[in-house]
Amino acid sequence: MNPTTEKAIKVPMEVKYVPAWLTWVGCVTSCLNALEVKCDVHDVAGMSGYAFMLSVHEQLCPSGPTVFEWGTMLPGISALGRTSLVMQTCQCHNKDHATDLTREHCKQAFDLVAREIEAGRPCVIWGTYLPEFGVVYGVEDDKYLVKSFKECINEEQPPIKYDEIDAPGGVYALGFPSPTKYKKANAWDRHAVAGGVQKLRLPSRRPKYGSGLEAYDTWINAFEKDIAHPFGNAYNAQCYNEGRWYAENFLKRIEERNPVAAEPINKAVGFYEKAHEATKELAKIFTFPPGEQLKDEKNRIEGVKLLRDARDAETKAVEAMEESLKLDWNATDC
Repeated sequence: MNPTTEKAIKVPMEVKYVPAWLTWVGCVTSCLNALEVKCDVHDVAGMSGYAFMLSVHEQLCPSGPTVFEWGTMLPGISALGRTSLVMQTCQCHNKDHATDLTREHCKQAFDLVAREIEAGRPCVIWGTYLPEFGVVYGVEDDKYLVKSFKECINEEQPPIKYDEIDAPGGVYALGFPSPTKYKKANAWDRHAVAGGVQKLRLPSRRPKYGSGLEAYDTWINAFEKDIAHPFGNAYNAQCYNEGRWYAENFLKRIEERNPVAAEPINKAVGFYEKAHEATKELAKIFTFPPGEQLKDEKNRIEGVKLLRDARDAETKAVEAMEESLKLDWNATDC
């Protein structure tokens, strides 16, 4: 489909939007459910590794929760039951940064999505209204028909012209072309746990961001120096509280499915419960949208305490996950 032609395609399909602060998780869950894959946000966040991702800018820029390698999440989609088809570029495209090259990228992404929609399969794109992920359930002329975070706040979701997306970091489109089937589920479970450990242990590759467990110290430093961005801080708090909740519940399922690894995974669940308790309190203090909470020194001091509690608990959870990886899960390569 060439969006510059006058031909129109309109294939709206039934997709129930699953809300999530981590919008990639919610949108992928929405698409997989529409394609009759039985999963929820805990499965998607855990298998993809998003539940174990931490990325915090030194001043709490709201970009933190999406500044990492998105390609690392694709194997989790296969584990859940679908193949993945992705187009991703590295040139920013929005109203302030658009070139002939980035418009061509937008066109190519639209063509990919239009083909998937014609085949009856919803897609995920980056940059629906804001730098967030959204679900494409249809296309009309040169526009995307989308479901997005706007649905959660009862706002209209007008069609988005293919080159009017807000995509810092580059154009991104994700489809789910065909089913997969793997018999050795425990191999994928172990892979997910190993991937979670790797994400949390991996040092940052970006000078202004803390990654993994080190991200807590980046956040603490921003509070102690009083340099945290109010909007970004509140957004990060909501996203990472949700992520700790996903990790806790995903590991509970891992424990139930894998008796050999149950003991250390149970320890990890307990520590994630503590980490989640701390981030939940943090999210209660720094609500979204933000008010004047960061101006109160008492809030920043309490925030530092809660972040240290979450960091210490999640560090112990990672150690327990590493302990589980030393055991024989009776898994072989898929």
